Amino acid sequence: MRAVAIHRSRLRLLACLALAPLAGAAVAASSQSFSVELAGGRVKGEDTLKVQQGDQVQLRISSDRPVELHLHGYDIDAKVAPPAVATMTFKASLAGRFPVHEHREGAGNHRAVLFIEVRP
Repeated sequence: MRAVAIHRSRLRLLACLALAPLAGAAVAASSQSFSVELAGGRVKGEDTLKVQQGDQVQLRISSDRPVELHLHGYDIDAKVAPPAVATMTFKASLAGRFPVHEHREGAGNHRAVLFIEVRP
């Protein structure tokens, strides 16, 4: 009987250890919200935003002039038309460093204005 009890205890311990990473992943994911202000096509403040993989991310973007933005890797577009604020919302499912490019005509038509770093 004692051997059976020890075996059951070991099985419970193994089950808990196997499920622990899943519980940690659920706790680690969170919501991240950022307000980004563009002036003259440049970010005022930090130009790299850092989040964890699995986070729900919301970018609220304002600009002093109309601008079209594209978040590479996630294929999300936003048109900012002052004085309105544009929003990009996504789940950070891909790890890496992703540029947010300005799309416009002429020189500098594909220039990164912001980076999103998604850490595993």
